[in-house]
Amino acid sequence: MPKAMAVEQDRAEGALPYRPLPQTIDDLKVPDIFLANLVLKHCFYLDVFKLADLEERLKLSIPIIMELLDYLNRQKYIEILGTDPYLNTFTTTTLNFRYALTTEGKKRAAHILEYDAYIGPAPVTLEDYWDQVTRQSIKITSVSPERLQEGLQGLVVTPELINQLGPALMSGKPLFLYGPPGNGKTTIALRLGQMWDDVILIPYAIYVEGQIVRLFDEMIHRPVTAPGSEPELIDRRWLRTSRPTVIVGGELTLDMLDLSFSPTLKYYEAPLQLKANNGMLIVDDFGRQHIAPHELLNRWIIPMENHQDLLCLHTGQKFTIPFDLFLVFATNLEPTTLIDDAFLRRIRSKVKLTEVNREQFIEIFRLVCQHYEVQFDLEAVEYLVDTHYADHQRRMDACHPRDLVEHILDHSRFHRVEPTLSKENLDRACNTYFVY
Repeated sequence: MPKAMAVEQDRAEGALPYRPLPQTIDDLKVPDIFLANLVLKHCFYLDVFKLADLEERLKLSIPIIMELLDYLNRQKYIEILGTDPYLNTFTTTTLNFRYALTTEGKKRAAHILEYDAYIGPAPVTLEDYWDQVTRQSIKITSVSPERLQEGLQGLVVTPELINQLGPALMSGKPLFLYGPPGNGKTTIALRLGQMWDDVILIPYAIYVEGQIVRLFDEMIHRPVTAPGSEPELIDRRWLRTSRPTVIVGGELTLDMLDLSFSPTLKYYEAPLQLKANNGMLIVDDFGRQHIAPHELLNRWIIPMENHQDLLCLHTGQKFTIPFDLFLVFATNLEPTTLIDDAFLRRIRSKVKLTEVNREQFIEIFRLVCQHYEVQFDLEAVEYLVDTHYADHQRRMDACHPRDLVEHILDHSRFHRVEPTLSKENLDRACNTYFVY
């Protein structure tokens, strides 16, 4: 059965993804000496420990950990202290044995830490990572019109916009959101990142040419708890998460798209596009970065075409990673001033978000008042539009209702009065908010 069909079948049956638990060191496909050194580093910080302590830290099975400890014991790096004296009943099971590093083991661990200070779960191989990313590709996701409507609930959007965004999501190819500021480009982009309700697998770290690349990021990846799952049957080096959404703005530099090597910790942090794999990467305020737009697009022109990116270790060794993500560029600048036709062609969908009309503006005001629990007053809003937006002297941007209501809330808190959507309060908010 093709991978895409298998994934769709699993979703239809409500199954959560998993990789089978490796039973032997060979199943891990990571050098055993690397794994033994990783165990030593964990032991260095544990003092006295049990098998369960290492199992939780390394995310490996007990048989594999016992095999590694047996090797370290033969090398005189660890010693067995016996069972826990505080246990109520005596047992000879190895699960209750206590271990500790010997003096030689401590020296060996300290030496290893000087060259590689990674302390975390055992990594997966780059080959296995490629395989998993392919299985859960963003290209095989599906979003229905109903799901898109639900995901944009609370926003005032037109049917035309839904019909433009839906196919863009289905394609999984780059999307360009543009238009005047304050009309929901960033908000809509972030909502699009929440459309996928399936679960994917990401590893804590990847083993590449003897080096560690840490992938899991607590600020980006949202672990999903699987009720009723059997942890002893699954490979816990992989986390179940929602599809990630990564957003960057004017702070983006080319360095952030390459491996970040820590000279202190001696391991790598994954770049943004690697952390965003199988999900979404939003480049907000495109054109306002410290780098020129064409430089950024030149960096990604090959990955966008071939769906793979090239990274380089500090040793000079190069390797390819999957580039499987929904890339969104959002800008309030004129697109033709940022990139040429050749680049625009490679961005499959271009969607313009303009200022709202009178009816939409009033509806947004109503939703904002509902959110902030302020009594909506249609007459006051009609007065606002006729007075401060008359004769098209000012655009009715979608962000204005929220900002003006927040001005009223700030004034009310300062004076300790109940916030009201009155003409007087709206005039005061406009005088502070707008530049006349």
